[in-house]
Amino acid sequence: MRFAPMFVLLSSLGVLGFAQPAFANTDLVVVDGVFGGTVSKFAGQRKWQPTLWLDGSYGVAGPLHLGGYFQWLGRSWPLENPGFGGGAMIALRGNIKSLRLSGAFTGGYLGVPLPTYIDGSGTIGAFVGIGYGFLSWMGLEVRGRWARYFKTPPGAPNHAWSVEAGFSFFID
Repeated sequence: MRFAPMFVLLSSLGVLGFAQPAFANTDLVVVDGVFGGTVSKFAGQRKWQPTLWLDGSYGVAGPLHLGGYFQWLGRSWPLENPGFGGGAMIALRGNIKSLRLSGAFTGGYLGVPLPTYIDGSGTIGAFVGIGYGFLSWMGLEVRGRWARYFKTPPGAPNHAWSVEAGFSFFID
């Protein structure tokens, strides 16, 4: 798992790096809402938890976007006893016709739902997404996300992987 952050970083830079010449078409504002499952280990046992993620970003220079996010991580399905969080993100977002590519680094806070209580944790993370814009202002996106939790109690997860899908809304 030590190579996981590097894999996400290289994947996002690789996907966005190869598409660089086609980034003449980028969005000014993007708002995403995705729902999915997060897997992490509790005392050595893998557990899936539901997650809801909302983010928004503003294009500051070409494909470079700055923004923020809110996250709900449930103890169990469907978002039972969620931990809440949020933070900032720096993203690269670009379009090749209707294909939409995104990659971001995030940092913030999350209340991580443990079996008996919710423990607050600082987080860093990254995601890589691919989407399809089926309207001039709306599309679908699928993404993979990795997060690292800091200062968690013994037996609690210190990182997690998520697979998510949802809608994107954009303003050119």
